[in-house]
Amino acid sequence: MNKIFIVLSLLFLVQSAYSIMFEVRAADEKCIVEEFRQDTLVNGNFEVSDKLSRNMAFPYEVVMSSMQMKFYVRGPTGDMISVNHDATKGVIAFNAQEPGDYSFCFLDNYRPGAQAMPLSRTVSLSIKTGVEANDYSDVITKGQLKPSEIELKKIEDVVDAIKTEILYMKNREETMRNTNESTNSRVANLSIFCFFVLIASAFFQISYLKKYFKQKKLI
Repeated sequence: MNKIFIVLSLLFLVQSAYSIMFEVRAADEKCIVEEFRQDTLVNGNFEVSDKLSRNMAFPYEVVMSSMQMKFYVRGPTGDMISVNHDATKGVIAFNAQEPGDYSFCFLDNYRPGAQAMPLSRTVSLSIKTGVEANDYSDVITKGQLKPSEIELKKIEDVVDAIKTEILYMKNREETMRNTNESTNSRVANLSIFCFFVLIASAFFQISYLKKYFKQKKLI
């Protein structure tokens, strides 16, 4: 049972896909933040709905011509991986060059000279990572592999991804163990140092009091 749970957990780690929908208000920004490890393949797509949640009494054409949705992907160090200043739909595809948090942000701005209106638009975002992000459509279209061979290729990719994930977790565990051992060693050394400081302080106080009492001829 434990082995099955471990395998399912590894499958979840090496391949992930999800889709969400949310509203972005005018002149407001919303970001979806995901943590990826280094060399993680990420792809997906997004679409900005042309249906307005709150358009008050303004004509639809006026509202749509007044707004422009900015979409960008920001890396862990703040670098821009992808930017689209007037997005209605698009494709996301990149390879995480470094581990950390990646932000998928949407900012619905008014166009220059447009009248400010209280409204919001719906955005749908789909993200795939790991093996799930691999695209086999070109191979299928070109007829390079049979359907059964495609499935075997997918299984092979999953196995390779699980192997890579196990090695990553093993290295991470080793790093954490070394950090814990180093911390424990430093704490032990600090404790020994504090012990000798207390002994020295006690010896100094005893010597000082003994000298003081002798000077006062109390002993």
